[in-house]
Amino acid sequence: MGELNETQRYLIDEHIEEYQEGLIPRRELLRRVTLISGSAALGAAIVAACGPAPARTSPTPTTAAVATATLSPTVGPFATPPAQTTTDGVVKPDDPRITVSKPDLKGPDGASLMAYMARPAGTARVPGVIVIQENRGQTPHLQDVVRRVATAGFVGINIDVVARAGGYEKLTDQAAYNAELGKLTLAGKLADHNAAITFLKAQSTGAIGVVGFCFGGGEVWNLVAAGADLKAAVPYYGPQPSNFAEIAKTKTAVFGVYAEMDTRITGTAPAMEAELKKSGAPYQIVTYPGVNHAFHNDTGTRYDAPHATKAWVATVEWFRKYLVG
Repeated sequence: MGELNETQRYLIDEHIEEYQEGLIPRRELLRRVTLISGSAALGAAIVAACGPAPARTSPTPTTAAVATATLSPTVGPFATPPAQTTTDGVVKPDDPRITVSKPDLKGPDGASLMAYMARPAGTARVPGVIVIQENRGQTPHLQDVVRRVATAGFVGINIDVVARAGGYEKLTDQAAYNAELGKLTLAGKLADHNAAITFLKAQSTGAIGVVGFCFGGGEVWNLVAAGADLKAAVPYYGPQPSNFAEIAKTKTAVFGVYAEMDTRITGTAPAMEAELKKSGAPYQIVTYPGVNHAFHNDTGTRYDAPHATKAWVATVEWFRKYLVG
């Protein structure tokens, strides 16, 4: 896959894993890989190298012990992942604890980035947290995570990085969305993320953190490596960027979340930790046992409620420690 860029390789590897787990048939894998790579011949060659998919086993559903958590007496309860998979979300848009909006946040070229923002109800200025999407864009689940951030006492915001092509609302076919995602340059993505940081600074105390999941976890690492103006960062099972050695220069407090069964991503954790150690900035790496990639997404088949709750509570605690005060 040498002719593919870093994002395209990551996306294709994700779909190969879905095929190997029996989540999508071979024909669908071929369709997705062809769209992402832009080449029928390359797509066929990649799929041919995958071999047959093993028989699928049904995942064992899990339940969480709690649906809310208390961070401290000054913050109070905040929303945590649900006890089981859901399509309805945890925090409704009209939840009285928060205020939801779609601000006119533009990229450096003046294009709308389709921002979605939620903040605690009231007029108090609080720190900001950018939420970076998985490989499907600004899904209802991602909007729900933004609202959860607001219940924890932060201004949360998400941009759809494929907004110029219509974003999640227009590109309802995941393969088509991923094809557009694979066309983006690192410089272009960083420019849009930095536009979001600048915007959020004006909407908050100026202390900004970032959390991202899967593809978004990789984007968090990219921001850290690029020296973005962030006080705290939490990448969830994010792929290692090619320039990961630049992380040794960061001043951002990083909490890295990994999944034990996600060996393709978790195998890079020691190298990432080595660079964080060189930086001298605060960091923590946690690998949650017995769970796979995307275990935090409560709309997916890999969702694990207990570990998702533990990771999310730890995430809020990390932001509380490094963004507040």
